[in-house]
Amino acid sequence: MTRIFAAIACLMTLLFVAAQLAAPETQTQGITVKLLNGKTGRPVWWRGSAAVRFGKTLTHRELSPIYKRTNLFGEADLDVTGADPPQVAVRPDFISRDCRFESGSQSESPLYSIDEIRSKGIVSANYCGAPRRDPKPGVIMIYVVPSTLRELWNG
Repeated sequence: MTRIFAAIACLMTLLFVAAQLAAPETQTQGITVKLLNGKTGRPVWWRGSAAVRFGKTLTHRELSPIYKRTNLFGEADLDVTGADPPQVAVRPDFISRDCRFESGSQSESPLYSIDEIRSKGIVSANYCGAPRRDPKPGVIMIYVVPSTLRELWNG
């Protein structure tokens, strides 16, 4: 009786190993969005949120954004597996002012290549202050500053 159980266990183990070897390997592709304070260069962790769009279309009307909260290091991880085209648009939430644009000239968020982010990393322009970090592969760094009450009130 124990030989039968041992044979069944051995057969099940072999089938499991064969299934693992035959299964196609799906590798997830991820990038990290990092929000940094444009005046101090420190991570925005207290209430940071990035609106991220990627996939077939990147317009506001056709694709609603994915809101990603930042952790204590100002980072939000994003799975971009299968993004077609491999581009991503990132913008801060309405509470933060985007430092990628000069004052009064804020426009649509530019499109960033996922392949470039993964290979070299991207650091946005910073029109709010002097801090500037070096790019890190797999990370896109966006500079923001908190909006004042007046800016939030006037929209």
